[in-house]
Amino acid sequence: MKNVIKITTIILIMLFAFESYAYNVVATGKATIKNMRLRDAYYSAMNNAKLASIRWYYKENQITDVEVNEDYLKFIKSYSILEQNIEDNKTVSVKLKIDLDDTALKDARLLLNQYADSVVYLYRGIDDNILPAKQIQTTINNTLSAKQFSLADQALFLGKLDDINDESKITKAFNGINSTSLIIFDFRVIESIEEYKNPDNKCEVETTVSIYNKKNDTKTIQIVTGNDNSNITKCINNAIKQAAADTVAYVRDNIIQLPETAAKLYKYNIDFNNANNLVLTKNIIDTLSQRGLIKSYKTISYSQKNVVFEVDTYFSTEDLGRKIQELKFAKQPTKIEFNDKKLILDFSVE
Repeated sequence: MKNVIKITTIILIMLFAFESYAYNVVATGKATIKNMRLRDAYYSAMNNAKLASIRWYYKENQITDVEVNEDYLKFIKSYSILEQNIEDNKTVSVKLKIDLDDTALKDARLLLNQYADSVVYLYRGIDDNILPAKQIQTTINNTLSAKQFSLADQALFLGKLDDINDESKITKAFNGINSTSLIIFDFRVIESIEEYKNPDNKCEVETTVSIYNKKNDTKTIQIVTGNDNSNITKCINNAIKQAAADTVAYVRDNIIQLPETAAKLYKYNIDFNNANNLVLTKNIIDTLSQRGLIKSYKTISYSQKNVVFEVDTYFSTEDLGRKIQELKFAKQPTKIEFNDKKLILDFSVE
């Protein structure tokens, strides 16, 4: 992480030159070669050109209250290298053609709040013979979702991780995804009566929770929860539920504060009427999800012509309808209607 900070400092002293074509921007970044590290200078120059293109976008649109940083790089759809040179044997110059995501850049701060609200997790210490993994995962998923944490990158994170006990592999997997926080639950079923906090309990679970972020800051909390259910499996499950609820509530209140915009989370249905093409419908809903315009969705019903999704989003039905029009899909709805509980996209041929 220290290396990243150094590179960021170098970027601030680089020179920019750019010209634009609509929101396909041609930007040039320059970086000084330090300590013969040509590769570092090359990637810094590329990074600088990308940041310059985004700054140009906001300047062109007379938006002056945005402080562009590397988080904004996610709003670059694609880029290609036009030129690359070494000037005076000490400066790398790279010219890029960059395709900016205009729709996302308009709501960058809102979307970045969602990104900051995204977490991934892993748990350790409970054998499948005691409690099935799916049951524990459901408990943690529901607990995090109830506190408005997004788990958008959870599957990707686990797919990159092949050893949940290897700290270096955990760090590598975490650094390879967008989520800004990692929560590790270490459970231990207390078997010694002498360790019980409450003698009336039939079981107790000690939970150590470690919270990591990309700045290498770590916080750890510990809690012991118990239950008096006579069925040991249910007893442990209830103790884990309580541990997850208590620790996640503490994390949300004291460590990862709820973003201001997250308080405006909406849940409503999107009705696709007369779409006649499930591929078209899926493409639209997936695009909205990939661009962060909806936080999550699930299918409520579908037929040959009509599909209904329930979505969680920070955009009202009116705002999301406008975003869909701005995205200019190959087939646009001919009619859009909305109220507080529903967004209707009608694809009837007029």
